[in-house]
Amino acid sequence: MEARRSFAGLWSAQSLPVAVGAVLKLRLCELWLLLLGSGLNASFLPHEEDVDFINEYVNLHNELRGDVIPRGSNLRFMTWDVALSRTARAWGKKCVFEHNIYLQGVRMAHPKFYGIGENMWVGPENEFTASIAIRSWYAEKKMYNFINGSCSKNCSNYIQLVWDNSYKVGCAVTPCSKIGHIRHAAIFICNYAPGGTLTRRPYEPGTFCTQCGRRDKCTDFLCSNAERDEAIYYRFWYPKWEVPRPIVCDPLCTFILLLRILCFMLCVITVLIVQSYFPNILLERQMIFTPEESEEEKEEEEKEEKKKENEETEMELEIMEMEEEKEEGEEEEEETEKEKMEEEEK
Repeated sequence: MEARRSFAGLWSAQSLPVAVGAVLKLRLCELWLLLLGSGLNASFLPHEEDVDFINEYVNLHNELRGDVIPRGSNLRFMTWDVALSRTARAWGKKCVFEHNIYLQGVRMAHPKFYGIGENMWVGPENEFTASIAIRSWYAEKKMYNFINGSCSKNCSNYIQLVWDNSYKVGCAVTPCSKIGHIRHAAIFICNYAPGGTLTRRPYEPGTFCTQCGRRDKCTDFLCSNAERDEAIYYRFWYPKWEVPRPIVCDPLCTFILLLRILCFMLCVITVLIVQSYFPNILLERQMIFTPEESEEEKEEEEKEEKKKENEETEMELEIMEMEEEKEEGEEEEEETEKEKMEEEEK
């Protein structure tokens, strides 16, 4: 309300003419209402590379993995992976509550890993938080029997969440106009590498960190490794199947662009140098320089042209004389014929 009052108060201070001011006020009020409307409909979901968003879901993953019951002896510490988050974003843009069909392909879902794991959550956009989505996956542990390694209902999200070998995670949330019966929905996807399966129990029970690797250390009851957990940013990798695909120029692309610019500049410089040395060159009509003709040659050409013109005029005069002679002969013949006719009549 205060913003609207200040906006209205701004107009009261204007000194424009009444007619112009009224039209301008009307147009700006329409723009103001449009901005308000777009602000109400705008999505406030976090971007997949937002640092606070990344820290929230990565820390929650590690917290839940460290609190598993029974205790885990070999669960790995998880860190963020940008390629996994790009894959999650690319599939989320399709706005379908179905698993990604490209997860098992080589370099289709990640430049390094294949056999990627995936968890999905769908709900109203205004109800989304990373905590709600991830804890709903963890709640599936009620359906999992750790003794015999079986699920009474769907518990694949829980198994992937606590899968011991997984140590990279990347998530993204995408707004959708409608998914299923949910309008103004949000789809939250997390991808994991290496991915989990349903062929065995998700981790080995025991005292935490007792089955870590030789170079691992224990961090928050999980096995961490500085070399393994190092962030790789994959600057020039994006999923090939993403539509629309981001425009990315890798080193080869950059080299070709620079080479084309350099060649263009060299061509321009070459043309300028040639024109400076040969100012009378005719680039459009001829590509080889030819010297100017001498004055004598020009005079001879003019004389020849005049001769041709004189010959043509003489020929025309002769033709005209011949035509006149023919006409006179024809007239004489007609007169003689008339005279003969008159004599015969007499």
